[in-house]
Amino acid sequence: MDIGRRLRIARKAMGFTQKKASQRSEVGESSISAFEHSEREPSFSQLARLAEVYRKPIEFFLTDKPLIENVMLWCDPPAEEERKACQMEFEQLCRQYQSLETVMGQRNQAKLPQLDIRAEEFSYRYANRLAEEAQKDFSLGEIPSMSLKKVLEEKFCVKLFHLEFEGSAISTMSEEFGPAILLNRSSKSWRRNYDLAHELFHLLTWNIFRIPEPDNAKPSEDEERFANAFASRLLLPTDPVKDKIESVVDEKGRIGFEALDEIAREFGVSLDALLWRLLYLYNKPAEEIETYTARANHVKRNLPPRKSDKPDKLPERYCSLAIRALREGKLSLMQFAKYMGISYKKAQEYLIEDEGFKDEKISIPTT
Repeated sequence: MDIGRRLRIARKAMGFTQKKASQRSEVGESSISAFEHSEREPSFSQLARLAEVYRKPIEFFLTDKPLIENVMLWCDPPAEEERKACQMEFEQLCRQYQSLETVMGQRNQAKLPQLDIRAEEFSYRYANRLAEEAQKDFSLGEIPSMSLKKVLEEKFCVKLFHLEFEGSAISTMSEEFGPAILLNRSSKSWRRNYDLAHELFHLLTWNIFRIPEPDNAKPSEDEERFANAFASRLLLPTDPVKDKIESVVDEKGRIGFEALDEIAREFGVSLDALLWRLLYLYNKPAEEIETYTARANHVKRNLPPRKSDKPDKLPERYCSLAIRALREGKLSLMQFAKYMGISYKKAQEYLIEDEGFKDEKISIPTT
């Protein structure tokens, strides 16, 4: 494939017109048109500027390898232009993460389990069973929201980033860089917990709902319902939740909204999510749960607000690999600044250390 066609594909993936690409890159609009029609090739500096704007590595335009388009599953997608820009930034971060793993020899081959079942055979019962198995196999403990993120990142090498964008979450299973999830760092912590569990369902069932139809980038209504059931069951395990509820019911077997809200906070979910979990835990009719959630909306006004700090944009492991790569000479200062999203001057500070720091040794007894 020639450079021109790849430039055109990259521009359209960002949702840019040639005029907008020219404004962002400071490469002439007529030049961009000439490049895309293979009338002439860009200079290296022009290609570098366009690659930066399109959030693609320069190698993307110079290789003969076939194009691989990563399917992105969205939860609450925004308008097309913002959606495309967010996807490209997410992909760029994932590629940078993969590059850091490669140069530092830290590529982990652990993979998320995939299921042997057809989409038409899937059911709510299977979604709940899948959640039970994940809870056990991932060793998530009694309060899964406290350990899920760490397990996915450290055990299964899921690339997990947080950005501010219009929407809730994105998940992808890339042949290029593996499983990855993007969460909205402006969301409340309980929402991020739920979105993470929801997107985990999509990763675990990728070979069921995506692979038979590789361009199937929009989950069906049934698939989304299964993902919600999975997330609810995963974050609110049966025995621990029932134990908590039944430890605070009164002598008539009743429990107030305030007590339920405290339990929801402990498990890192919303009050509504816990109320809907009662439907399965105690065989409550859906109409009764709907009444409870409507009443809870009035009660929530008088409940104390939940504290919810914004998470870091970049994963801790990503940052650690980048700093090590810089200090070992495997990443230039310019690359490091780009990977970390900081200025060149700020990047230089990471090279300033106390004299002899690298050679400092700590004695550890071995017997």
